[in-house]
Amino acid sequence: MKKKLAFIVIYLLVCLVPLITVGMSQDTSASEKRESAGFPKAVSEGKLNTQYFTQFDAWFSDHMGGRSFLVKAQTAMKEKLFGESAESSVILGKNGWLFYADTEDDYCHVRTMSDRNVENAARILLMLSDYCKENGAEFVFTVAPNKNTLYSENMPSRYRQAGEKSNLDALTEALARYDVKYADLEAAFREQSKVLYQARDSHWTYEGAMLAYRTIIDRLMSEHDHFMEVTFTERNDWDADLANMIYPDAADDDPQMYPNIDYSFVTKGDMVIDEALVIETLGGAGEGNLLMFRDSFGNTMWRYFAEGFSKAEFQRAVPYRMSSVKRISADTVVLEIVERNLINLVEKAPLMEAPTAEPEMLDAVDMNDAADHLEFETSNGLLHAYGWIDAGWLGEQYRVYVVVSEDGHNTFYEAFPAYERELLGTEEGGDNGFSAYLPEGTPETAVAGVLVETKGHFFYATAEAMK
Repeated sequence: MKKKLAFIVIYLLVCLVPLITVGMSQDTSASEKRESAGFPKAVSEGKLNTQYFTQFDAWFSDHMGGRSFLVKAQTAMKEKLFGESAESSVILGKNGWLFYADTEDDYCHVRTMSDRNVENAARILLMLSDYCKENGAEFVFTVAPNKNTLYSENMPSRYRQAGEKSNLDALTEALARYDVKYADLEAAFREQSKVLYQARDSHWTYEGAMLAYRTIIDRLMSEHDHFMEVTFTERNDWDADLANMIYPDAADDDPQMYPNIDYSFVTKGDMVIDEALVIETLGGAGEGNLLMFRDSFGNTMWRYFAEGFSKAEFQRAVPYRMSSVKRISADTVVLEIVERNLINLVEKAPLMEAPTAEPEMLDAVDMNDAADHLEFETSNGLLHAYGWIDAGWLGEQYRVYVVVSEDGHNTFYEAFPAYERELLGTEEGGDNGFSAYLPEGTPETAVAGVLVETKGHFFYATAEAMK
């Protein structure tokens, strides 16, 4: 009886702690990157606040005493007792490792890109490479591997591979067929005995970023500094993204190896953050002008490139603004994307004027009865023509030409085989789209139709039939 009474007393005291210490907890705005809820008013501007109790609940949740401890305790209990993550977007791995849940399909070889979409991605990259060559620039494409692609031994045993190839495996093979210059980071990392990704972060370390930089530089024809004599110093101050997702108010800092480099480049602007959409640098120790399209994996890598080139511009915005090649007179173009986002290559066409072409066609079969969709918008002064073709007409590979007729003359502009899912307003993507940016001043009325080359034949649909 005494034990039961003691348990009840302790339980009630624990329940009372948040009430007694309310308002004594630390501000959650910094750790959770949001504003803490303010104390509500029952009457505002002479009117009764009908949301008072909802707002009070939000205020109490943010300011109750011991909030950080309780959040951490709940998360730890789920991990230890049930082996589950308190955050659905994070996978609890072995040996204290964490993985981003969005990489599950890639790890299990669940193909989210069809064979045709893989071919489309390779075709788009070839078109970018050709565009760079025409403008005097060297192009190289690279993929940052998902962490569990490289360190599968730390993934939970319940995750099994369902197929032989991942999206990355299929695309790597296609790039070889299309002869696109590709820096194979997966192969480079597999050759290393040292772990070069963070255990509780989704990204590589600064040492991993150095390996990626050297691998990309090795695929370029020109000579650049490889920083072979660089040493690294460890500091326990890394704000690991996956750990913060699980413990938003109480994550411990992780170790990180920082390079000991005296950079000579300078950045444009008073303050530059790694997450910036655009970073411009001048005065690097190397030679040449670099244009680099990158994502969050570039946060630890861009300084190496900035130092390796005399001038560089790093862009994180999508769609890729390939027109920047001419604007900054780039002689080197690098496109880096993380493995889990490969599908993005075929869902937003790069922003550049579509190249002209002269397809060697004989007779085109009329496909007006099956033609599906064509839309227009004006973007950056260019006429953007996009849509989709009935998939029944298409083979594994296809090419689309937007036909512009002016003064009795037809001009063929090759479109990217990209399915503009957001612009088309569809929840699901597709592998039968096209997207082309036509020259400034092109009116919609000048677009005569769409010519499709696939399965060794040409098919034609008028613009009027596709609307």
